[in-house]
Order: sequence, then C-alpha cells, then structure tokens
Amino acid sequence: MSQSNAYTVISAQNDHECTTVRAHPRNETYHVVEYADEDARERVADLPVGSVVKMELSRAGRRSNVWRAESVRTARTDGGASEE
Repeated sequence: MSQSNAYTVISAQNDHECTTVRAHPRNETYHVVEYADEDARERVADLPVGSVVKMELSRAGRRSNVWRAESVRTARTDGGASEE
C-alpha cells in the first residue's frame, strides 16, 4: 500500500528518526519511521512543525501506523514560503 499526499508536520523528527505528520484533508496521522534514502531522511529532518510536505508513503513492516517515506517534496514551510 502506497499513499501520495500532502501532509503537515505535527511533530518534528526525534532522536529515533520518527516524524509525525497529518494528511490533508482527512486529518489522519502517520508516524514516518523509515526513509527510502539519506536524502529523504534529511529533507524530513529539516522540516519544522507546521510545514506542509508532499510525500509518498508506504507501510514500514507489519506494525500499524508506521510508514516509510519513499519520496519527499516540501510544499510550504511553516513561514508560508513555497519551495516548489
């Protein structure tokens, strides 16, 4: 299962490399715990809370609600500036 959508960062990446995002417009919450590559991990690590990011997510293992970021593209930072 893979989902591509816009997400708002609600919890910045922690020491365990987990970032929590909320999907638009459904308001579903996802815990991103794996990354396709180092570039994807770094892009997410640099996002402050409130940023909007377009990501493609896929399930990370069998655990519920943990996801892998396959692709990451910043749509808007918390300051409202577009990076597209």
